[in-house]
Amino acid sequence: MQLLCPNASHSPKWGYSAVWEVHQMHSTLILCSAALVILTLLLGFWVSITRGRTKTIAYGAATDPTGPMMKAERAHGNAAEYTALLIGLFVITGFAYAGRDLGIAVTSLVVAITLSRFLHALGCLVCATLEKPHPLKALGALVTYVGGLALAIMVIGKVL
Repeated sequence: MQLLCPNASHSPKWGYSAVWEVHQMHSTLILCSAALVILTLLLGFWVSITRGRTKTIAYGAATDPTGPMMKAERAHGNAAEYTALLIGLFVITGFAYAGRDLGIAVTSLVVAITLSRFLHALGCLVCATLEKPHPLKALGALVTYVGGLALAIMVIGKVL
């Protein structure tokens, strides 16, 4: 995907001017962003299906942490909380690495962060109760936090 990006260039004769450059967005960033959107939409659909099955229509009516309704709501809610943040991080990663190879470290982090959101959602749906830790939820959360922080630091380092 090509993006038009302003690039301030300096000419001794004319001063500063804005020049629009074409940049290629990295496929990995686009695919992982789309995967996060698909995850969030599918989880939202699952909430709707579960509402119909359990006859729990009112928002906030699910209070049983072992019940399917609350598990579906938390899986969707948590995914929704992180999808926009991570897509934003992936977009600025694309800008920071415009015209350059992402490299194995950045590519691996982006893929790992994306997969971690799927693991976390699955952990919410299959756990015995939301009140106790589950290995998939814990691993998903840990990779999201550590991976997201590492990627953000790498982006900052790339632009400094």
